Amino acid sequence: MSHVVTFDEEDVQYMPFFSFVKLVEMSQHKQIHAQLLRTSLFFTAFTASKIVALCAPEDSGSLNYARLVLSQISNPTIYTCNSIIRGYTNWHCPREAILFYREMIFNGFEADRFTFPSLFKYCEDLHEGKQLYNHSIKLGFASNSYVQNTLMNMYSNCGCLVSARKKFKKIAERTVVSWATMIGAYAQWNQPTEAFELFDRMMSENVKPNEVTLVNVLNARAKARDLETAKHMHNYVDESGFGCHAKLNTALMDVYCKCVSVLLARDLFDKMPEKYLFCLNVVINGHVNDSDYKEAFLLFREMQLKGEKGDKVTMISLLLACSHLGALELGKWLHAYIKKEKIEVDATLGTTLVDMYAKCGGIESAINVFQQLPEKDVMTWTALITGLTMCGEEEMALEYFHEMRISGVKPYAVTFVGVLAACSHADLADDGISHFNSMSSMYGIKPSIDHYGCMVDLLDPAGRIGEAEELIRKMPIPPDRFVRRGLLGACRIHGNLKVAERAAQQLLELDSENEGTLIEIDGIVHEFVKGDSSHPQVTEINRMLDDMSNRLKEAGYVPERSEVRDCT
Repeated sequence: MSHVVTFDEEDVQYMPFFSFVKLVEMSQHKQIHAQLLRTSLFFTAFTASKIVALCAPEDSGSLNYARLVLSQISNPTIYTCNSIIRGYTNWHCPREAILFYREMIFNGFEADRFTFPSLFKYCEDLHEGKQLYNHSIKLGFASNSYVQNTLMNMYSNCGCLVSARKKFKKIAERTVVSWATMIGAYAQWNQPTEAFELFDRMMSENVKPNEVTLVNVLNARAKARDLETAKHMHNYVDESGFGCHAKLNTALMDVYCKCVSVLLARDLFDKMPEKYLFCLNVVINGHVNDSDYKEAFLLFREMQLKGEKGDKVTMISLLLACSHLGALELGKWLHAYIKKEKIEVDATLGTTLVDMYAKCGGIESAINVFQQLPEKDVMTWTALITGLTMCGEEEMALEYFHEMRISGVKPYAVTFVGVLAACSHADLADDGISHFNSMSSMYGIKPSIDHYGCMVDLLDPAGRIGEAEELIRKMPIPPDRFVRRGLLGACRIHGNLKVAERAAQQLLELDSENEGTLIEIDGIVHEFVKGDSSHPQVTEINRMLDDMSNRLKEAGYVPERSEVRDCT
């Protein structure tokens, strides 16, 4: 059954009033709701629908309140239902939006052309997205440009860029929104070249870009780390009259920061007449990534003096700065600030707190934060495991890894770097080998150069030089100089001259132009051959040593032998 919105004369007289109440806060919306109940006005479909529409976009708590109001309406309209769906999608709850849509259809409501765009906007399930699309076709809305544009967005969210491109090509009359959506899809999936080409084509067809189009193009520029083109885009933004748009300026600042031109971003920020928090967060993060931690905190302090408050994004950037600085007390202050300002500690912020405490040596605090988190993702576990390893608590790190697997959380490749390092530090070679083998057999993770480096470090202290050399020989990826140096260092410790010769030669071939490598090999080989003529290949070894010594002299290096005792 189809529910059509109708307003009687009594409803119309309250329209100006509801235009005004859009400006008030949630607490005032509830007061208005109470007043309508007291005056019996609430029981009209129009006033009830307006209350739902006002509450739904506010926040998750207000959305629950809107659902409660909806349940009290005897004859809700599709307008009211669409408000709930928009509320869910605004708060990035696509699953809840689709469940509500199904409930709506079950109760006899018929979707209109405003229903599907909200559903498609944040849908990340391709199967459900296709079902919604088929339903929109049956209802005759598939050709609607608004629906088509959000359908492209749905395909992009699901990673189906080919389907998004096909849909774009089939649109008979492309609006600027169509172009902006497709450009945004390319930028989202790290295809900046295609985004630029489509933007150039759009301009050649005399389609004037809007703010969203330019933001998407700038996002693509940021991923391409293309500074010069970004500067040209900056000029175009100013010349086209978009220079006062905060979101565009923020996208420009993001490009500059990612192109390691934080000063250009800061200059743009300082010139902005209104400095919004999301703009400030980009610049603070830019300073942190540029290792200019002092300036990041000064900017935050300046924000505080103006009465502004930081949010989750601000805290994550500043906590990362504390991690790099090892500034435990400053990190504790930020944690106290988070509690004071009642900033929600989700998995992302919680992980950053755990990482900060661990890297600053506050391992007890890291564990306390970890245990108090209601939700822990794989990165939260990884941060704690890595932090415990760094702080010399290898056995505890391995215990948490065991607990992580029991809880059903699938480890990432980076998790195993911490686990293998813990096994190495704890001299648990066999356990490390077992974990290394489980990476591919149980989790389908291909070991990277970091994992192989950990394995060499794991086998070398145990004196298993032959196994380490064999592992390097069978590596599916070329070993780097750090892996080779690890093996060579172990040979020095355990006096394995035979493997040391091969390792030194391979390291020399790999990194012969690096003066540090020559110095390292010179020192190690000198320890082996000083006064020793018993080796059957002593002539070849000495010739190699003479060759390296000549290279070192050309580089201006003078070996220090004062600490080497002559035992001849």
